[in-house]
Amino acid sequence: MERYGSITTPVSVPRLIVWALLAGGVAVLAMTFTKYGVLAGLAVSAIPAALCILWVTLRDPGLSMLGLFVVNYFIMALTRYAHDLPFGLILDALIFYNILIISLQAMMHRIEWKRASSGLTVVAAIWVAYCTLEVVNPESVSVAGWFSSVRSVAFYFFFITVLTQLTMSEYKYLKYMLIIWSVLTLIAVAKACIQKFIGFNAAENYWLFVLGGRSTHIIRSGVRYFSFFSDAANFGASMGLSMVVFSISALYYRNPWIKTYLLLVAAAACYGMLISGTRSALAVPFIGYTAFIMMSRNIKVIVAGILLVLAAFVFLKFTTIGQGNAIVRRARSAFNTQDASFQVRLENQAKLRELMRDKPFGAGLGHGGGKAKTFAPDAPLSQIPTDSWFVMIWVETGVVGILLHIGILLYILARGAWLVVFKLRNVQLRGFTAALTAGISGIVVMAYANEVLGQIPTGAILYMCMGFIFLAPRFDRELTRKEILDKAMPAQRPPLRENYE
Repeated sequence: MERYGSITTPVSVPRLIVWALLAGGVAVLAMTFTKYGVLAGLAVSAIPAALCILWVTLRDPGLSMLGLFVVNYFIMALTRYAHDLPFGLILDALIFYNILIISLQAMMHRIEWKRASSGLTVVAAIWVAYCTLEVVNPESVSVAGWFSSVRSVAFYFFFITVLTQLTMSEYKYLKYMLIIWSVLTLIAVAKACIQKFIGFNAAENYWLFVLGGRSTHIIRSGVRYFSFFSDAANFGASMGLSMVVFSISALYYRNPWIKTYLLLVAAAACYGMLISGTRSALAVPFIGYTAFIMMSRNIKVIVAGILLVLAAFVFLKFTTIGQGNAIVRRARSAFNTQDASFQVRLENQAKLRELMRDKPFGAGLGHGGGKAKTFAPDAPLSQIPTDSWFVMIWVETGVVGILLHIGILLYILARGAWLVVFKLRNVQLRGFTAALTAGISGIVVMAYANEVLGQIPTGAILYMCMGFIFLAPRFDRELTRKEILDKAMPAQRPPLRENYE
C-alpha cells in the first residue's frame, strides 16, 4: 500500500509487474557478469537498448536510415583502432537492418512501394545487374575479388537510394539529415584540428609509420590531415561536399541564426578541405558553385558568380600571391598541368589503354589497381595504380561499363538540374535540391583524380543525397498541400477569457 497524505491506495498490478521485471533483469545481469565475464554482461545489458531501438525504428523507419547515416560517418575511425574489424560488414549490417525494418513494416501495414519507383531506382538496378554479370567475366580470376568490390561499386548505391526513397519520403527528413550532417562535419573538422595543433594519437601514428600512410600524408609540401577518415583524399572530398551543400543551403533559410550557423559550418568545412592537402578536392567547390550558378536562373547571380569563380581561378593559376603559405601553395599546384604526380597518372593511363584494348567488359570487379594483387598478384593490370574512380571503373568493367556508369551519373545530375530550373515551386526546397545537385557534381568531377565516389563515408552520403533529389517532387507536393491548407483554414482566434470561478 502507498500513502498520499491521509489516503491509501493499492499498488497497481502493472506497476508490480514492471518492478518484478526490473528486479529480474538486474539479477540476470549480475549473474551474467559474475559467471560469464564482462563481455557477456555487456552483451546482455545491451539487450534493452537494442529492443528500444527496434521499437523506435519500427515506428519510424526514417530514423533508422538517419542512424545509418551517423554510424557510416565513423566506420573508418573504428577500423583505425581495430585493424581486423571488417568495416564493410558494418555498413552491410546497417543496410540489412533497414531492409528488415521495412519488411517488418510491410507485414503490419501497407507500404507505399511506389515511392521508390523512380528513374533513380531503374538506373541503379541496371548498374547492379551489369556489375552482377561481371562475376562471369572471362577475364576475372577470382569470385572473392568480385565480391569484395561489387558491394561498394554497385550494391550500396542501389540499396541506399531505394531505402532512402522508401523511408524518408517526408520533407522533415531532408532537414533532419542536413542538421545531423552539419554536426558531423564540425566533429570531423575538430578532429583534424586536433591532429594539426595537438598531434596524432597512437592509432594514427601506427597507421602513418607502420602501415605506410606516411608516404602519402607526410610529404615535402607538408602534412596532410585526414581526421577520422580513411585518408586525406576522402576527408578533403567530404569537406568540399559539405562546404558546397551548407553554404548554398544557408541562402534559403530565413532564420538568421540557422543561416549564420550553416555558413560557419561551410567555412569550417572549407578549412578542413584545405588542411587535407587534397588538391583535387578544389574541384568540388569550383564545379559545385559553377553548377549552382547555372541553375540559379538569375542573370545577375550568374554573371556575379561566374566572375567570382574566374577570379578564384586566376588567383590560383596566374598569380603568386600568398605563395609563402603552404596551404595556398599546395592548392595552387592543383592547376599545374606539369605537376610530377599528374604526369605519372597520365603515363599510367597510357599503359592501361594498351592493356585494355581487348577487354570491352574489363578485367572483372576487384581486378584493377593495387588491391587486385590479393587476387591476381602477377596480372599486368595489378601492377598499375588506377588513382581514379573512373579509371578504376573502366579497368574493372571495361569501356561498356564506364560509359554506362557515366551515363547514369549524368542522368542523375541532369534530373536534379531540371527539377531546380523547371519543376520545383517551393523556394527553400529548390535551394536544397540545388545544393545537393551542385555538391554531387563537384564530387563526380573530383572522382577523375581520386577513388572517392564509393568510399565510406562519402559514398553513402552521396547516395542518400541522390535519393532526396528524386524525392524532391514529392516534397514539393507535400509543401504545396500544406500551404493550401494553411490558407484555407481561418486564422485561429484566441479564446475569450471567461470567469469560471
